[in-house]
Amino acid sequence: MAQQLSSNKLPNIRFVQVTDSHLYADPNGVLVGMNCEEGLQDVLAMIEKDESALAAVLCTGDISQDYSKESYLRFYQLIGGLNAPQYWIPGNHDELSAMQEAIGSSSPCFKKSFAVTGWCIIMLNSHVAGAVSGTLPVAELQFLEQQLSAAGHAHVLICLHHNCLPVDAAWLQQHALTNSQDLFAIVDRFKQVKAVLFGHIHQEYQRSRNGVGYFGSPSTCIQFHPTKADFALDDLNPGYRWLELCSNGEVLTGVKRVANKRYPVDFLGVGY
Repeated sequence: MAQQLSSNKLPNIRFVQVTDSHLYADPNGVLVGMNCEEGLQDVLAMIEKDESALAAVLCTGDISQDYSKESYLRFYQLIGGLNAPQYWIPGNHDELSAMQEAIGSSSPCFKKSFAVTGWCIIMLNSHVAGAVSGTLPVAELQFLEQQLSAAGHAHVLICLHHNCLPVDAAWLQQHALTNSQDLFAIVDRFKQVKAVLFGHIHQEYQRSRNGVGYFGSPSTCIQFHPTKADFALDDLNPGYRWLELCSNGEVLTGVKRVANKRYPVDFLGVGY
């Protein structure tokens, strides 16, 4: 079921978020029992069937599990089948330099902000080398503030990899964004910000804070259980988030998952 931030029924710009694909150099690579590429391909087939006229595909990190050139190139080619611009940010399992080497550092995929009819989309890098948790460094926070100052009357969607609001799963919350208050200190000053979108948590998530919607989304591979204190998987299928950004600043969004299929996930796994 779609979550709705308002009653407006006339959204005008359609996006999808594809996140946490965890691809390997080997297309047969598995993560806690699941073939990651199979999950991604199934999700993309669903998007191709159900979505049309996409403004962009927002790829919010953990594209690769082994940060191999082969995994990034294959992801780029697979997403390209959707016939829409794609924009990438790295997750904790990614390496930006490897991403750029795979498809070219000048690729439009790495644009940190872009505009579409009344909206500005800002892509933030919360990756910290050698860490699972994330941080927005000073330079990234300064970039955000500059972009918001220059946005004028445009509405704003912010994307990053790590969750900036807490989740109930204690083990997962240990790996969240470490300086969320620095982000909020900026966001709270700019009423143009309508939503913040993230990956990392492998689950559907929605909260509102000071009038801004915060959204987490399913992975295209394994799903994390939302409430267990220790690492545990949920039995839900891979999926994606769709968003419709309306000309008056309202946001409509929801999650769709692969149906009528079961994946060989190792529910006894203790980590990934």
